[in-house]
Amino acid sequence: MTIPPDIWLSTATPPRRQGAPGLFLDRDGVLVKEVNYLKNKEDVALERGAAEIIAWGRAKGLGLVCVTNQSGIARGLISWAEFEAVEAEIARQLREKEAALDLTLACPFHPDFTEGYGAAQDRWRKPGPAMIEHAGALMGLDLGASWLVGDKAADIEAAKRAGLKGAVIVATGYGAEEYEAAMAQEGGGFTVLSATTLDEARTLLEAAF
Repeated sequence: MTIPPDIWLSTATPPRRQGAPGLFLDRDGVLVKEVNYLKNKEDVALERGAAEIIAWGRAKGLGLVCVTNQSGIARGLISWAEFEAVEAEIARQLREKEAALDLTLACPFHPDFTEGYGAAQDRWRKPGPAMIEHAGALMGLDLGASWLVGDKAADIEAAKRAGLKGAVIVATGYGAEEYEAAMAQEGGGFTVLSATTLDEARTLLEAAF
């Protein structure tokens, strides 16, 4: 898969987890508390249960991947330097709780603010599946056995389009208002579960994996 140069990866060489399922997580509203266009590292606060679900995934041998839309970059509201400082702070706070992601992918595209936006860019921006597909290829993950946790219907749709086994819509972030649209993605062998908190999501995933 050809990756556009503007797609950001935390590392070009994430660990291989050949044949293992992945656990994909959205960032804003899931890993960290929702802040409208998060640009200052001082505003980073892990969502309750975020480090714990990542640590649980590590113990299970899952591939741990964050996939995040960052249209604030295309809109000119966030610079790449500010974004990277936020990412470094997220990683630091996770390390403090003995948790770490294998890989983060960020898509800066937006149909109204990215010059030349078309089908190629649309596949990378959730609900497009390309970030998930690319992570799966890089890490050798079994996407058909993988799950995603998100707070928006676009997260859940991206998981379905990428061929994941299922997804959890969590009521953090925008999850409460996105619940119905997210649940409507269920079907065709794709399961959608709902959770109030990440701790509850972890309990559901313990039974699903």
